[in-house]
Amino acid sequence: MKTVNLSILRTVGVFAVGGLLVGFMPLATPGPKNVMNPGDSIQSQAGKLTGYVEILFTEPGDPCIQSQERYLHPGTKVFIQNSDRQSIATGVLGVGTPQPLQAGFSKMTCKFPLVVENIPELQNYIIKLEGGEEFPYSRKQFEQKNWQVELTLFR
Repeated sequence: MKTVNLSILRTVGVFAVGGLLVGFMPLATPGPKNVMNPGDSIQSQAGKLTGYVEILFTEPGDPCIQSQERYLHPGTKVFIQNSDRQSIATGVLGVGTPQPLQAGFSKMTCKFPLVVENIPELQNYIIKLEGGEEFPYSRKQFEQKNWQVELTLFR
């Protein structure tokens, strides 16, 4: 038996039977776009969370230096936990950069970029910083924010 490409069958199939040329147009033959690979899953892809953790100090000085001495630093772990507080994904903070709190103010904040990949699909999450701070989020909130978060700590 001859192997036939399914994409051809989506349009018109033609074959010979007893010397007659027979053509047909199938109504529901799956094309290449409809065929699942064995490794494919019906569930959606794992999420990638990006954003930053911002820390604001009430004391004068460089907030990034103050933070690295006491609270956050590049490499601080960021855990994504399920509702049972089990870690399901882990990322780390990048190098913080000082930024003005608002234009015209002398107060500065330090923003540490964060990336956490391969977050499985759940209804509720907890973002936990290595220092102990926790931020609850739902999947709907992540999706509304396009998987970008801005977490703020006051010190």
